[in-house]
Amino acid sequence: MNIFVATSSFASYSSLPLNLLDKAGYEVELNSTGRKLTSEELLKFAKDSTGLIAGTEQYSKEVFSKMKKLKVISRLGVGIDNIDMYEAHRSNIKIFTTQTSPSLAVAELTTGLMINLARKIPLMNEDMRNGNWKKSMGSLLSNKTLGIIGLGTIGKQVVEILKGFNMRILAFDLKKDQAFSSKNEINYCNLKKLLTNSDIVSIHLNASKKNFNLIDGPKLDLMKQDAFLINTSRGEIIDEKALEEVLNSGKLGGVALDVFEKEPYDGPLKDMENVFLTPHIGSYAREIRIQMEIDAAKNLISGLSNE
Repeated sequence: MNIFVATSSFASYSSLPLNLLDKAGYEVELNSTGRKLTSEELLKFAKDSTGLIAGTEQYSKEVFSKMKKLKVISRLGVGIDNIDMYEAHRSNIKIFTTQTSPSLAVAELTTGLMINLARKIPLMNEDMRNGNWKKSMGSLLSNKTLGIIGLGTIGKQVVEILKGFNMRILAFDLKKDQAFSSKNEINYCNLKKLLTNSDIVSIHLNASKKNFNLIDGPKLDLMKQDAFLINTSRGEIIDEKALEEVLNSGKLGGVALDVFEKEPYDGPLKDMENVFLTPHIGSYAREIRIQMEIDAAKNLISGLSNE
Protein backbone atom coordinates (compact mmCIF):
# COMPACT_ATOMS: atom_id res chain seq x y z
CA MET A 1 0.00 0.00 0.00
CA ASN A 2 1.10 3.56 -0.75
CA ILE A 3 1.26 5.95 2.18
CA PHE A 4 1.75 9.70 1.92
CA VAL A 5 2.86 11.80 4.88
CA ALA A 6 1.49 15.27 4.23
CA THR A 7 2.69 16.97 7.39
CA SER A 8 6.12 18.56 7.11
CA SER A 9 9.25 17.48 9.08
CA PHE A 10 7.78 14.03 9.86
CA ALA A 11 10.38 11.73 11.47
CA SER A 12 13.00 14.49 11.47
CA TYR A 13 13.66 13.99 15.18
CA SER A 14 13.19 10.23 15.52
CA SER A 15 13.16 7.35 13.03
CA LEU A 16 10.66 5.37 15.15
CA PRO A 17 7.49 6.53 13.30
CA LEU A 18 8.96 5.64 9.89
CA ASN A 19 10.31 2.34 11.23
CA LEU A 20 6.78 1.38 12.28
CA LEU A 21 5.43 2.09 8.78
CA ASP A 22 8.33 0.29 7.10
CA LYS A 23 7.89 -2.74 9.33
CA ALA A 24 4.21 -2.86 8.37
CA GLY A 25 5.29 -3.13 4.72
CA TYR A 26 4.08 0.23 3.43
CA GLU A 27 5.67 2.32 0.68
CA VAL A 28 6.01 5.74 2.27
CA GLU A 29 6.42 9.08 0.51
CA LEU A 30 7.18 12.20 2.58
CA ASN A 31 6.26 15.84 2.03
CA SER A 32 9.52 17.24 0.70
CA THR A 33 8.41 20.89 0.52
CA GLY A 34 9.00 21.60 4.21
CA ARG A 35 5.70 23.47 4.48
CA LYS A 36 1.93 23.12 4.45
CA LEU A 37 0.65 21.78 1.14
CA THR A 38 -1.95 23.44 -1.05
CA SER A 39 -4.91 21.34 -2.19
CA GLU A 40 -3.36 21.09 -5.66
CA GLU A 41 -0.07 19.82 -4.24
CA LEU A 42 -1.87 17.37 -1.97
CA LEU A 43 -3.63 15.84 -4.95
CA LYS A 44 -0.42 15.77 -6.95
CA PHE A 45 1.49 13.84 -4.28
CA ALA A 46 -1.27 11.73 -2.71
CA LYS A 47 -3.88 11.08 -5.40
CA ASP A 48 -3.15 7.33 -5.47
CA SER A 49 -2.44 6.87 -1.75
CA THR A 50 -4.33 4.36 0.35
CA GLY A 51 -3.43 6.02 3.64
CA LEU A 52 -2.42 9.52 4.72
CA ILE A 53 -0.76 11.04 7.74
CA ALA A 54 -2.25 14.51 7.72
CA GLY A 55 -1.23 17.91 8.96
CA THR A 56 -3.36 21.06 8.69
CA GLU A 57 -3.77 21.04 4.90
CA GLN A 58 -7.37 21.11 3.68
CA TYR A 59 -9.33 17.92 2.97
CA SER A 60 -12.35 19.21 1.10
CA LYS A 61 -15.12 17.59 -0.90
CA GLU A 62 -13.11 18.19 -4.08
CA VAL A 63 -9.99 16.59 -2.61
CA PHE A 64 -11.91 13.52 -1.46
CA SER A 65 -13.64 13.17 -4.83
CA LYS A 66 -10.25 12.70 -6.54
CA MET A 67 -8.69 10.36 -3.97
CA LYS A 68 -10.46 7.22 -5.05
CA LYS A 69 -8.06 4.81 -3.28
CA LEU A 70 -7.94 6.61 0.07
CA LYS A 71 -9.09 4.50 3.03
CA VAL A 72 -7.59 6.10 6.14
CA ILE A 73 -6.49 9.55 7.28
CA SER A 74 -4.38 9.61 10.43
CA ARG A 75 -4.32 13.21 11.66
CA LEU A 76 -1.06 14.23 13.32
CA GLY A 77 -2.82 16.22 16.05
CA VAL A 78 -6.22 16.42 17.67
CA GLY A 79 -7.97 19.04 15.53
CA ILE A 80 -10.07 17.98 12.55
CA ASP A 81 -11.37 21.41 11.47
CA ASN A 82 -9.38 21.04 8.23
CA ILE A 83 -11.25 17.85 7.27
CA ASP A 84 -14.72 17.76 5.73
CA MET A 85 -16.01 15.05 8.03
CA TYR A 86 -19.30 14.67 6.15
CA GLU A 87 -17.48 13.89 2.91
CA ALA A 88 -15.01 11.62 4.70
CA HIS A 89 -17.87 9.60 6.15
CA ARG A 90 -19.72 9.55 2.82
CA SER A 91 -16.56 8.26 1.14
CA ASN A 92 -16.06 5.60 3.84
CA ILE A 93 -12.72 7.11 4.85
CA LYS A 94 -11.67 6.43 8.44
CA ILE A 95 -10.35 9.38 10.44
CA PHE A 96 -8.02 9.02 13.42
CA THR A 97 -6.47 11.63 15.71
CA THR A 98 -3.50 11.26 18.02
CA GLN A 99 -3.92 10.25 21.64
CA THR A 100 -1.06 12.53 22.63
CA SER A 101 -2.25 16.13 22.76
CA PRO A 102 -0.01 19.06 21.77
CA SER A 103 -1.77 21.21 24.39
CA LEU A 104 1.21 21.49 26.75
CA ALA A 105 3.58 22.42 23.92
CA VAL A 106 1.19 25.06 22.56
CA ALA A 107 0.51 26.44 26.04
CA GLU A 108 4.23 26.71 26.82
CA LEU A 109 4.84 28.49 23.51
CA THR A 110 1.98 30.88 24.31
CA THR A 111 3.52 31.65 27.69
CA GLY A 112 6.92 32.22 26.09
CA LEU A 113 5.40 34.62 23.56
CA MET A 114 3.73 36.56 26.38
CA ILE A 115 7.05 36.99 28.17
CA ASN A 116 8.81 37.95 24.93
CA LEU A 117 6.19 40.61 24.22
CA ALA A 118 6.25 41.99 27.75
CA ARG A 119 10.05 42.18 28.04
CA LYS A 120 10.82 42.77 24.32
CA ILE A 121 13.42 40.00 24.36
CA PRO A 122 13.60 39.39 20.56
CA LEU A 123 14.11 43.10 19.85
CA MET A 124 17.00 43.42 22.29
CA ASN A 125 18.53 40.16 21.09
CA GLU A 126 18.50 41.56 17.55
CA ASP A 127 20.04 44.85 18.74
CA MET A 128 22.84 43.00 20.54
CA ARG A 129 23.63 40.93 17.45
CA ASN A 130 23.76 44.14 15.40
CA GLY A 131 26.27 45.65 17.82
CA ASN A 132 23.81 47.94 19.59
CA TRP A 133 23.82 48.06 23.40
CA LYS A 134 20.26 49.38 23.67
CA LYS A 135 17.97 48.86 26.63
CA SER A 136 14.21 48.84 26.03
CA MET A 137 11.79 49.17 28.92
CA GLY A 138 9.42 46.23 29.27
CA SER A 139 6.47 45.46 31.52
CA LEU A 140 5.39 42.79 33.98
CA LEU A 141 2.93 40.01 33.32
CA SER A 142 2.17 39.80 37.02
CA ASN A 143 -1.14 41.32 38.11
CA LYS A 144 -2.27 41.98 34.55
CA THR A 145 -5.63 40.97 33.08
CA LEU A 146 -5.44 38.05 30.66
CA GLY A 147 -8.29 37.40 28.24
CA ILE A 148 -8.50 33.87 26.87
CA ILE A 149 -10.65 33.40 23.76
CA GLY A 150 -11.45 29.69 23.80
CA LEU A 151 -11.05 28.09 27.22
CA GLY A 152 -10.61 24.53 26.00
CA THR A 153 -7.76 22.11 26.67
CA ILE A 154 -5.00 24.49 25.58
CA GLY A 155 -6.56 27.56 27.16
CA LYS A 156 -6.85 25.71 30.47
CA GLN A 157 -3.23 24.58 30.22
CA VAL A 158 -2.19 28.23 29.80
CA VAL A 159 -4.08 29.07 32.99
CA GLU A 160 -2.26 26.30 34.87
CA ILE A 161 1.16 27.49 33.70
CA LEU A 162 0.48 31.13 34.58
CA LYS A 163 -0.76 30.56 38.14
CA GLY A 164 2.38 32.07 39.67
CA PHE A 165 1.81 35.38 37.85
CA ASN A 166 -1.29 36.25 39.90
CA MET A 167 -3.22 37.39 36.82
CA ARG A 168 -6.88 38.29 36.61
CA ILE A 169 -8.40 36.03 33.96
CA LEU A 170 -11.36 36.64 31.67
CA ALA A 171 -12.62 33.95 29.31
CA PHE A 172 -14.89 33.82 26.31
CA ASP A 173 -16.22 30.40 25.31
CA LEU A 174 -19.59 29.04 24.24
CA LYS A 175 -19.03 26.03 26.50
CA LYS A 176 -18.48 27.03 30.10
CA ASP A 177 -16.60 24.82 32.55
CA GLN A 178 -17.94 26.21 35.81
CA ALA A 179 -15.88 23.86 37.99
CA PHE A 180 -12.60 24.90 36.37
CA SER A 181 -13.48 28.59 36.27
CA SER A 182 -14.53 28.59 39.93
CA LYS A 183 -11.39 26.76 41.03
CA ASN A 184 -9.14 29.19 39.12
CA GLU A 185 -11.16 32.37 39.71
CA ILE A 186 -11.88 32.86 36.01
CA ASN A 187 -14.68 35.17 34.96
CA TYR A 188 -16.60 34.24 31.81
CA CYS A 189 -17.79 37.24 29.81
CA ASN A 190 -18.78 38.27 26.30
CA LEU A 191 -16.14 38.97 23.68
CA LYS A 192 -16.60 42.76 23.79
CA LYS A 193 -15.94 42.92 27.53
CA LEU A 194 -12.93 40.62 27.23
CA LEU A 195 -11.29 42.68 24.47
CA THR A 196 -12.03 45.97 26.21
CA ASN A 197 -10.64 44.97 29.61
CA SER A 198 -7.70 42.65 28.86
CA ASP A 199 -4.04 43.66 28.92
CA ILE A 200 -3.20 40.45 27.05
CA VAL A 201 -5.51 38.55 24.69
CA SER A 202 -4.65 34.96 23.78
CA ILE A 203 -6.63 33.05 21.14
CA HIS A 204 -7.26 29.30 21.41
CA LEU A 205 -10.06 28.44 18.99
CA ASN A 206 -10.65 25.96 16.20
CA ALA A 207 -11.12 27.21 12.67
CA SER A 208 -14.72 27.32 11.48
CA LYS A 209 -16.94 29.46 9.26
CA LYS A 210 -18.26 31.15 12.39
CA ASN A 211 -14.75 31.96 13.63
CA PHE A 212 -13.38 33.17 10.28
CA ASN A 213 -12.03 36.72 10.82
CA LEU A 214 -13.68 36.74 14.24
CA ILE A 215 -11.09 39.28 15.36
CA ASP A 216 -11.69 41.96 12.74
CA GLY A 217 -11.11 45.72 12.66
CA PRO A 218 -13.97 46.75 14.97
CA LYS A 219 -12.97 44.11 17.53
CA LEU A 220 -9.30 45.13 17.40
CA ASP A 221 -10.41 48.73 18.00
CA LEU A 222 -11.96 47.59 21.29
CA MET A 223 -8.59 46.54 22.70
CA LYS A 224 -6.50 48.71 24.99
CA GLN A 225 -3.97 51.01 23.36
CA ASP A 226 -0.98 49.04 24.72
CA ALA A 227 -2.53 45.56 24.86
CA PHE A 228 -0.79 42.43 23.59
CA LEU A 229 -2.45 40.00 21.15
CA ILE A 230 -1.32 36.38 20.76
CA ASN A 231 -2.59 33.74 18.35
CA THR A 232 -1.33 30.15 18.49
CA SER A 233 -4.54 28.53 17.23
CA ARG A 234 -5.62 29.14 13.61
CA GLY A 235 -4.59 32.03 11.36
CA GLU A 236 -8.04 32.45 9.84
CA ILE A 237 -9.41 33.77 13.13
CA ILE A 238 -7.66 37.16 12.80
CA ASP A 239 -8.30 39.51 9.89
CA GLU A 240 -4.64 40.10 8.99
CA LYS A 241 -5.37 43.16 6.84
CA ALA A 242 -7.30 44.77 9.68
CA LEU A 243 -4.48 43.91 12.07
CA GLU A 244 -1.96 45.64 9.79
CA GLU A 245 -4.11 48.77 9.73
CA VAL A 246 -4.51 48.83 13.51
CA LEU A 247 -0.78 48.40 14.06
CA ASN A 248 0.03 51.11 11.51
CA SER A 249 -2.24 53.47 13.44
CA GLY A 250 0.02 53.01 16.48
CA LYS A 251 -2.37 50.88 18.51
CA LEU A 252 -1.45 47.71 20.44
CA GLY A 253 1.70 47.20 22.47
CA GLY A 254 2.66 44.07 20.57
CA VAL A 255 1.45 41.05 18.63
CA ALA A 256 2.76 37.47 18.55
CA LEU A 257 1.55 35.10 15.83
CA ASP A 258 2.38 31.44 15.31
CA VAL A 259 -0.34 30.86 12.71
CA PHE A 260 -1.43 32.66 9.55
CA GLU A 261 -4.29 32.57 7.07
CA LYS A 262 -1.85 31.57 4.33
CA GLU A 263 1.28 29.62 5.24
CA PRO A 264 4.14 30.09 4.80
CA TYR A 265 3.49 33.75 5.65
CA ASP A 266 5.24 36.49 3.69
CA GLY A 267 3.53 39.81 4.31
CA PRO A 268 3.83 43.27 5.85
CA LEU A 269 3.64 42.04 9.45
CA LYS A 270 7.23 40.79 9.05
CA ASP A 271 8.45 44.39 8.88
CA MET A 272 6.74 45.63 12.04
CA GLU A 273 9.00 46.00 15.05
CA ASN A 274 6.41 45.09 17.68
CA VAL A 275 5.21 41.94 15.88
CA PHE A 276 6.89 38.63 16.74
CA LEU A 277 6.33 35.77 14.30
CA THR A 278 6.99 32.03 14.51
CA PRO A 279 6.38 29.48 11.70
CA HIS A 280 3.49 27.41 13.16
CA ILE A 281 5.60 25.63 15.79
CA GLY A 282 2.92 25.15 18.46
CA SER A 283 3.39 21.38 18.67
CA TYR A 284 7.12 21.50 17.97
CA ALA A 285 8.37 20.37 21.36
CA ARG A 286 10.59 17.36 20.67
CA GLU A 287 9.14 15.00 23.28
CA ILE A 288 5.52 15.63 22.33
CA ARG A 289 6.16 15.77 18.59
CA ILE A 290 7.85 12.37 18.53
CA GLN A 291 5.06 10.73 20.53
CA MET A 292 2.40 12.32 18.31
CA GLU A 293 4.14 10.96 15.20
CA ILE A 294 4.31 7.48 16.75
CA ASP A 295 0.60 7.72 17.59
CA ALA A 296 -0.19 8.79 14.02
CA ALA A 297 1.79 5.90 12.53
CA LYS A 298 0.14 3.35 14.82
CA ASN A 299 -3.33 4.75 14.06
CA LEU A 300 -2.71 4.50 10.33
CA ILE A 301 -1.46 0.90 10.61
CA SER A 302 -4.43 -0.07 12.78
CA GLY A 303 -6.92 1.60 10.45
CA LEU A 304 -5.55 -0.06 7.33
CA SER A 305 -5.20 -3.44 9.02
CA ASN A 306 -8.94 -3.47 9.69
CA GLU A 307 -9.87 -2.68 6.11
